[in-house]
Amino acid sequence: MSYQFKKINSPIRNTAIWVNSKNHLDLYHTILGFSWFKFNAFFVFIFIAINCLFGLLYWLDPQCIGGVFNHLYIDYFFFSVQTLATIGYGGMYPQTLYGHILVTAEAMVGLLSLGLFAAVAFSRLSLPRSLIAFSDKAVVSIINGTPTLMIRLANNRSNSVIDAQISLSLFKQEMTAEGMRMMRIHDLKLARSSTPMLLLTWLVMHPINEQSPLYGLSALEANQTELTIIATVTGLDETLSQTIHAKTTYQSSDIHWNSKFKDLFKIDNKTNKEFIDLSQLNSIEKI
Repeated sequence: MSYQFKKINSPIRNTAIWVNSKNHLDLYHTILGFSWFKFNAFFVFIFIAINCLFGLLYWLDPQCIGGVFNHLYIDYFFFSVQTLATIGYGGMYPQTLYGHILVTAEAMVGLLSLGLFAAVAFSRLSLPRSLIAFSDKAVVSIINGTPTLMIRLANNRSNSVIDAQISLSLFKQEMTAEGMRMMRIHDLKLARSSTPMLLLTWLVMHPINEQSPLYGLSALEANQTELTIIATVTGLDETLSQTIHAKTTYQSSDIHWNSKFKDLFKIDNKTNKEFIDLSQLNSIEKI
């Protein structure tokens, strides 16, 4: 049995993931992951390719289609477009057995392919997507006398996320007593890991105490050990009543020690009312 390996992105710094590309091929999952531009480009490519193929098959027997006077390939191509899209203007029509067989085959291909694309497009539209924005930096500062790791996030939609849950996981290369290197995953205990309603912002805090895997670690040591922290958020979209997910990754270089986030709450000088300035979500300052 032969294997073909493909490299995929890993959230862990300096760690590559190689998978068997034959087993990794999942066309439906791949198409769902396309951007809308790629999805539309893929649809146009398939649509043109089918019509080019059937246009060629019609053109091989110029007499199979009536109403074509110049017998140019482009005429048969556009007849194929009319057949595939079930338009049927009536100017061109099949008039031989060969033509009728081709039209029947293309009608079945058209119904199947356009139906599949419509179903995938609906699946893409119906997928619940979150608009949760994470700060691109994490900070470590003293809170109530304890060094605390903090990240910040906000809901960019006008609705709220019900019963939002967040977890922080630390990925760290460690050496066992037997001298074997292995990737260990530590759950970082949070001061508050859930909120009943995520409408505005959320400052997520992990106290670096004796129970923390970061305890006693300096900024230099943290960077040398190549830490990776993954934050995952789940919750129920208030409008869709569906579970949404969001995640982000912080490397050692993204953690700023002896720093704090700038305040997002501002006062409008004209109305004298408070508002949240999400453009400052990533702004930090040294302590």
